[in-house]
Order: sequence, then C-alpha cells, then structure tokens
Amino acid sequence: MSPENPRAALTREAIRLHRRYQAELIERFSVCPWAKPARADGLVRTHVVVEASCDPPALATVVDGWASDLRAEVVFVIAPRFDGDATAFATWAEAVGELQSDVFFAASFHPDVGDTSSAIRFLRQTPDPTVQLVRRTRLEQIRAQDPPHYTDIFELDLRQLDGRRSPRTVSTSVLAHNERLFAREGRATLQAIIDDIRRDRDETYSRILPAL
Repeated sequence: MSPENPRAALTREAIRLHRRYQAELIERFSVCPWAKPARADGLVRTHVVVEASCDPPALATVVDGWASDLRAEVVFVIAPRFDGDATAFATWAEAVGELQSDVFFAASFHPDVGDTSSAIRFLRQTPDPTVQLVRRTRLEQIRAQDPPHYTDIFELDLRQLDGRRSPRTVSTSVLAHNERLFAREGRATLQAIIDDIRRDRDETYSRILPAL
C-alpha cells in the first residue's frame, strides 16, 4: 500500500481534531446549544486550508458554494498551517467573511488567544486557527430565541477581547452561562480537555507536517 498523501492526511486529521473540540467541549457542555443539532441534521460544512499561506480570494469558490447550499448553515475554514498570531488570523478571518458577508457572519477562533481569564477567550481555544461562518438567516432565528445565548459571541472580534473586562456587546446571559459552566465543571477540567486535544494535535502534526 502506498503512503498517504500528506495533504490528505493533514485534511483528515485537522477535521478529526476540530470534531474533538466540538464534541468534547462545545457539545458536551452545551456551550453552543445549536452545535449538536446542526451537525446531526447535516447542516455543517468544513474546509481545510493545507497551505501555509492562502489569500482569502482563493477561497471564493468554496465560500460561494456554501452560500448557494441552503443546508450549509454552519461552516468552518480550518487553517492548521496559518503563519501568524491570533491578531493576524482575525484579520484574515475577517477577509474570508467578506467573501459572502451578505450571507454569512464570520468569527475567528485560535489556539493561542493570550490571557484566558476571559470566559470567551477560554472557550475559543480551538485546536487550529479556524473561521466559523454562520448563515445570517439562521443566526437571526437563534437570536430571536429567549433567552439569548452563545450567539452573542459572534458580535465579538478577538482583537477587542480583554482578559479582565469583556466588551459590553456581550449579553449578560452569555457571561452568566459561561461562569456557571466554569463554576460547575471547574476551569481545570475544561483546560485538561483542551490540553489533551492540543497534545493530540502536536503529536499528529509532528508526523505529517515534515512531509509537506
């Protein structure tokens, strides 16, 4: 059997690691109450950028395809080899979001978000730099629910987050939910999950990246 193409291996493993984060943190602790139903109903799409650098316009075909697919409500662009810090990635993610800004709302997630004393920063520690796009029509439906919840996080830019004082645009219900989560489970428990996924990532990529 011939060895697997390293690009295919990176794509597969980046998706696997992302699914671990979604299942073991986001879904398990109901951080986002609509994450699991969206996945179960086949409304989630994922694309992995295997290059170390990628101009956002190069993703136009992918994002345009999602915009035309009315069942693509939550989509992810994962960039495991992105060459830059969280601030640089937030800028890149914003440019990706602009490709179909009338259809999707974009939010950036990054494994290195600096001071994680903020609940929002803490929960955005994805295995890889990731852009999440949510269809605006779906987001409006979710925001119309009572009480408002995780979706208010989409109002935020990682560059505006402060570890000591969260932006006023975050609803108090979101903050209260996250603080209850930390009080109930303990930050150490949640961080252990994130750290285990990160160890998995480092070990996995150490075998794949040298071949790229």
